[in-house]
Amino acid sequence: MKPLYDKLSRRQFLRGAGGTLLALPLLPSLLPREAEAQATAAASAERYFVHMTTWHGCFQEPYFGAMASAAPNARATHGGIEVRRLALPFTTEGDRTVLSSILRARASLWTPRLRGLTNVINGLDFARGVGHNRGGTLGGSDSDPTIDQVMAGAKSFYPTPVAQPAIVRNPVSRSRSGSGTVETAAVADSNVKLFDRLFKPTGGGSSGGGTPEVPESTVLVDRVKEHADLVLADPSCSADCRARLNDYLDMLSEVEAKVQATPPAPPPGSSSFARPGVDTLALEQSAGFYGEPPTQVQCEQLWNDIVVAAFAAGISRIYVCGPTTYTFGPEPEHSWHNAYAHGQDAPSVRAGFGAAVQRQFEGAVLDIAAKLDQVRTADGATLLDKALVASSFELGSGGNPGHHHNRCIPIVSIGNAGGYFATGMALDYRDLNGFTWSSDPHWWGGLLYNQWLGMVLRAMGVSRADVDSTQFGYPTTRADNTDHTDAMWAVAGQDLPWLRA
Repeated sequence: MKPLYDKLSRRQFLRGAGGTLLALPLLPSLLPREAEAQATAAASAERYFVHMTTWHGCFQEPYFGAMASAAPNARATHGGIEVRRLALPFTTEGDRTVLSSILRARASLWTPRLRGLTNVINGLDFARGVGHNRGGTLGGSDSDPTIDQVMAGAKSFYPTPVAQPAIVRNPVSRSRSGSGTVETAAVADSNVKLFDRLFKPTGGGSSGGGTPEVPESTVLVDRVKEHADLVLADPSCSADCRARLNDYLDMLSEVEAKVQATPPAPPPGSSSFARPGVDTLALEQSAGFYGEPPTQVQCEQLWNDIVVAAFAAGISRIYVCGPTTYTFGPEPEHSWHNAYAHGQDAPSVRAGFGAAVQRQFEGAVLDIAAKLDQVRTADGATLLDKALVASSFELGSGGNPGHHHNRCIPIVSIGNAGGYFATGMALDYRDLNGFTWSSDPHWWGGLLYNQWLGMVLRAMGVSRADVDSTQFGYPTTRADNTDHTDAMWAVAGQDLPWLRA
């Protein structure tokens, strides 16, 4: 018995009790021969987008380290200014791979493969001056939706509908509403609720044929096991598809175990912080949570598990997040803002801020990139082979005045989006002969962040019919400011130097 195949969505589903449809990865060997090549080609064309936002901004030196002053391998003139490129200058400190005091991680996680897919970008400015903005790193404004929502609604990105076009957490996403935009509603407020939303049967109830109602506690892994066994027993199921299905079921089983597991008791001599269950909302609401940055990282990794499972099942291909109840440091957001983000002139505070951003980079950004690279798709590539995982900041990197500015938004990305991006580079788009503040430390302006966002949309396969990002990048309208020259705006719809493969 073969699973039902929905030609409209090119996804295979297994029908469980109560008529609930449950998604499985595409298994090309079970398709008619003429459809197998089409399905594999469609899988190769799919793109995946992950974006994580860090609140506030940081100083140049902790984030970029030697990359901000190292001699470049290449120079060019673009937008009327000189820009520079160098190979990422990785070093090793014990078991750590290091680019800077922030961009460092365990060598076992930031592997040679992931290092080769990494880019670090300096010198891209928001087109408008900013205070705090909750959607700027994705191009959102009062009149423009963020690029995750542009992709989610683009037929060129989703030729056929999916169950959850974008998995959104917290106020980083903006959706169009009339002539303006509104904050996109979060999909769920905990990892368990996201798991339930995406994978748990809805409980079809008892049908006229006497089909028994399935208990709400039953999750996808339990419901599909019987049918997966039938698929695996089908002689037309290839060895590659068997391996893919087994890998997927193993991954879902691990996710289920993490959601349902009882955590260990705290070690003797530890603080009075009592670890609750592994529901992220319960973790966040527990006393002492803000004194436990590693537990904040644990929350991100629990979210990442379920997002990767959703990507693997074809439920979604977009994930954007920006945690607001925690900061990867010892304080909640409001206290963090006042005591750390605005206190970075003090070296000790700056180090604390940098340590928090480093935790997010290693524990969340690299974590999801590594997990995406463990999942193979119907064309034999991994999810990461077709993905862009990017992290950026709410505000610019520099220093005073005020730590609220739109200059040099730090970006780190992992992945080449199916070969669209060249990788392994530190790209410096600052205008070192132009705009500058005279504060200590010195900092500059550069090219437009619009140019990066427009390039991301094109890398994700979004067509001009869905959004014309070739005029001023994204957003597609020119901002009314005097900070960026006509020459900079003239190239904003082009690919950034060296970044196109």
